[in-house]
Amino acid sequence: MKKLITITISFILMCSWCFSQDQSTTNLLTVDSLWTKEWFEFPIHFAPNMNYKGYEEAYFPEHWSNQDSPDYWSYVFVWNIDGQLPLGEQQLEHDLQLYFDGLMTVVNKNKDFKVPQSTIVIIQQNKNAFKGKMRLYNAFHTKRMMLLNVMVSSHYCKTQNRTLVLFRFSPSDFNTEIWNKLNRITLQSNSCNAILKK
Repeated sequence: MKKLITITISFILMCSWCFSQDQSTTNLLTVDSLWTKEWFEFPIHFAPNMNYKGYEEAYFPEHWSNQDSPDYWSYVFVWNIDGQLPLGEQQLEHDLQLYFDGLMTVVNKNKDFKVPQSTIVIIQQNKNAFKGKMRLYNAFHTKRMMLLNVMVSSHYCKTQNRTLVLFRFSPSDFNTEIWNKLNRITLQSNSCNAILKK
């Protein structure tokens, strides 16, 4: 009996180790372990009109919601989307508007208040990089319009026929320290092989 219990415990520990190893392969980004991770499958519930198949992986620093912190509203997310996504300025503006207008509408608790539409301007920097500004309603904290700076980069995984789109956001100017932190968050070397898991 004692031998059986020992074998069972050893098996459970081994399976736990295998599971954690397997889960780590699903992470698309290299991020500080203190950042909080969230995961959404497309179509995302708050933006159902974004007609993509895949998922989003989002990361938030510890003080994301602290208005006195340089981390405030500074975060990243990456989309892992099936197929070769034809990214351009207008497509990104359209997608981000659907995304954030939908998100803020869901978060808004005042059902008598209509969330103002976001205004987004994206400028292409090179083939796979974009930069821009977003004016959107902050339903989480201030209940007022806010300005966000955004950087976008994309990578096409040819063998897997998937597109990875990395977004970085912050209300702080691009030349501030928080952007050094955001720019250190990059795609993992094996991100093209990430497995869709819930």
